[in-house]
Amino acid sequence: MLARLNRLLDGVSRLTSWVALSFLAFMMVAITLDVVARATFGRAVPGLFEMTEMSMVMVVFMGLGATLLDDGHIRVTMMTDALPGPWSRGCTSLAWLFAGLTFVMLAWPATQEAIYSFSIREFRWGYFQVPIWWAKIAVAVGLWFAALQAVVHALRIALKQVAAPTPTRVPSELH
Repeated sequence: MLARLNRLLDGVSRLTSWVALSFLAFMMVAITLDVVARATFGRAVPGLFEMTEMSMVMVVFMGLGATLLDDGHIRVTMMTDALPGPWSRGCTSLAWLFAGLTFVMLAWPATQEAIYSFSIREFRWGYFQVPIWWAKIAVAVGLWFAALQAVVHALRIALKQVAAPTPTRVPSELH
């Protein structure tokens, strides 16, 4: 059951990472066009700044799932590296549970804000009106997804479905 759920989460992570990459590609092209427009015509492309802001939100919060797939979260393992296997596994699992709890504590107010923003169809003024309610919904969804992913990862570590954490070696120790 847990393995099936993990496969589903991995699939969703891959999908959201493509969404994040699409927005990143848009940002790269848009910023390049803006630089060219400023150099050529002396003016920015209208509305591009606002759209780039919204794209950054999508890159960050839709990319959270892919970060777990790549094991790219920042962590300090000095203590768990020094512990025996079962203790290391337990502490690592507990750390992932705390990460999940942190994501929940961020997701709850983000969800409340997204609901409010959607209810008033919130927008941001710039050169023209840019709706921002959809980005607030993406933040909440990304945080809830990260929370679920962290809790499932914690359970998989605790149940030995994921390889035990291995000590990180400092380059001077490798000689």
